[in-house]
Amino acid sequence: MKRIGFVESNRAGSGFAALRAARALGLHVTFFSSGLERYHATPGGTEVLESCVDEVVSCPTHELEPLLAAVKATDARQPLDALLSVAEYEVVQTAEAARQLGLPGPDPAAVRIARNKAAQRRRWAELGVPVPEFRVVTSVAAAVRAGHDVGWPCVVKAVDETSGAHVVRCTTPEEVVAAFAAVRAEPVNRRGQARAAEVLVEECLVGFEVSVEVLAEAGRVRVLGVTDKIVGGGHRFVELGHSFPTALPDDVRRELEAAAVAATTAVGFDLGLAHVEVKYTVAGPKLVELNPRPGGARITELMDRSFGRSTMELLLRQALGEPVPHLPAPIGGAAIRYLTAEPGVVVGVSGLDIAAAAPGVCEAVVSAGPGARVEPLRVNEDRIGHVLATADGPYLAGRLAEAAAQQIVVTTRRD
Repeated sequence: MKRIGFVESNRAGSGFAALRAARALGLHVTFFSSGLERYHATPGGTEVLESCVDEVVSCPTHELEPLLAAVKATDARQPLDALLSVAEYEVVQTAEAARQLGLPGPDPAAVRIARNKAAQRRRWAELGVPVPEFRVVTSVAAAVRAGHDVGWPCVVKAVDETSGAHVVRCTTPEEVVAAFAAVRAEPVNRRGQARAAEVLVEECLVGFEVSVEVLAEAGRVRVLGVTDKIVGGGHRFVELGHSFPTALPDDVRRELEAAAVAATTAVGFDLGLAHVEVKYTVAGPKLVELNPRPGGARITELMDRSFGRSTMELLLRQALGEPVPHLPAPIGGAAIRYLTAEPGVVVGVSGLDIAAAAPGVCEAVVSAGPGARVEPLRVNEDRIGHVLATADGPYLAGRLAEAAAQQIVVTTRRD
């Protein structure tokens, strides 16, 4: 039996799917984690841990040295055949640990660039990959100057976060000051890693956004598909829906794919799945960011349902050094629409049974029951549920998911 180590997991689809895929392949799974509480608090998390994980190794996973010590100790007892992470904050140290153990994995230097939004943009700008106008700043005065330079509105971003954390559209210098101060007020990111000194201020692109899901291996970047996205949240950038594969015209799709391949190649990401976000503007595609891990927000599940097979299996076989099969052509479309509610305390949920019974619906979930608190919509984690649907094509799947989601009402009261 081959042995694989996972360093943490995201909780929005691909992480749990990867663990299930490992179990389906008959692998022995070692799960390296700094704590399991957040997984048990996630719907389905306890079931995945109990059914798909053979052993848990507790260690600080947000820093290289303690993780490396735990991985080496585990490998010394019984050698690992693969080590990987599908969790954003752990990909750098996991890539370095895999390299030191001589296991397959992406170039740690490339992953480090891909994990830093400022480093990404510098590399892309150097190599001619289309990006928004941007400035990298370390002071509030420089941030305000940058806003004037790139034009209003602008976007202020932490360079080391994910899921929309500290990504704010600003229309005035005062808003830039507030957004910059919010980033610098936190000495660590959401996983407890030291906050990067730099903050990104960039042009606010006007255009629709997609993500391009790519697989890199041996100097080649293969496009697996393009995901249509719905982004909302006012001056935030919260993902409210996805559909796979894209319903865009072929010529537009090819432009977006080419931009994503160029971006992946430029940062040097050479092994694994990457999730590349691109906006299509009047000037053509421009890069938003590259994530050196599979897409979250259930995107890989949409892909699985569309292709009729597991995309996480590709990642695991690649990590094990095995040949990676080609995915078949999509056999259908899949879509997810996320639920939101007014901030406050939940006092009632209705329509869930109607939504679950609607045509095409595979899942209808509300994660905030009576008594739970709904936060203002600032990051992806502030969503309170979803509806996932399938159909013969992505457009119809999206409409079915929307129709079902409209049946669900989550009522709140303000404190």
